Amino acid sequence: MEKVETYKQQPPLQQQPPLQQQPPLQQQPPPPPQQSTMPPLVANCVTTPDKLIKYDGDISINEDTKIKWPVKRRFSRKERKKRLNAQMRRLICPKSSLMVFSELFKDIPIHLQEHPLHNACMSYTATLEIDGQMYCGNDISATQAKEKACEKYLRIMFEKKLSEQSEKKRESPMNVEMEAVENGSVSKPKGPPQEDFPWPHFVSLAMHNLMNQWKIQPVESTVIKPQPKIVAMKKFPENPKNCNPIQLINQMKPGVKYIETIISAKFPLLFQVTCVIDDIPFTGQGSTKKAAKKECCIAAVKYFWQFDFHAIDNN
Repeated sequence: MEKVETYKQQPPLQQQPPLQQQPPLQQQPPPPPQQSTMPPLVANCVTTPDKLIKYDGDISINEDTKIKWPVKRRFSRKERKKRLNAQMRRLICPKSSLMVFSELFKDIPIHLQEHPLHNACMSYTATLEIDGQMYCGNDISATQAKEKACEKYLRIMFEKKLSEQSEKKRESPMNVEMEAVENGSVSKPKGPPQEDFPWPHFVSLAMHNLMNQWKIQPVESTVIKPQPKIVAMKKFPENPKNCNPIQLINQMKPGVKYIETIISAKFPLLFQVTCVIDDIPFTGQGSTKKAAKKECCIAAVKYFWQFDFHAIDNN
């Protein structure tokens, strides 16, 4: 008999509920590209993390791509000393007392007064006031009068500083600010001493005074010609009648400087010559510069040696 295969009817599949539509995912921005430490690509090159290998035919050249900082240059002791001298030269450039005072005290004015002297000569008085005290300077030149007034104040200022230092040394010769170390057993100086006193300005003034004392003038050319020394006459001549007053003053008082001015520019012309000998001003007037200079020297000879050239002319 033939076997008949029977099939069981399977139950119908249950319908599943429809899937809920999920909201679309938000697109996140792509991550920023990481900065690679690799060097940039170069033609005919193979890069590695630390080296760049170049191929030049069959030969490879390796180069280190790390940054090479410049090596610190070490100066020798001799070169360091030269640099220090150049720096000190800029700090202690020679300066007059008026220049030093104007740099230190820019807001303090210097008042100038004029005083007429004999023979239409002018004298100037410079005054300045600091901390209720007046400092004065007199001279026939306005600039020199200011110089003297400033020099008086700077000298007193320097004396006060020196006296303060000597008093501190007497009171506490070993008084040094000390700083304790962590363990507290050893102490060391707290640091270099600090001061507000303008030492470089006073050194510049000292250099200026030294140049004036040595009579050194800056020369443009490198060759310095030795100047002949002028020696003054030891004794006034017994018979100065035949002497020239100008030549006589140059021999007795060498180095006298004369200042020439024009009193009247209209005809007839009138000139005036002034000079200072031993802090005493003398003046002379004449129709020419030479005549005015002669009168100035005659006045100086009459004052120092009681000899009058005008008395000879009258006789």
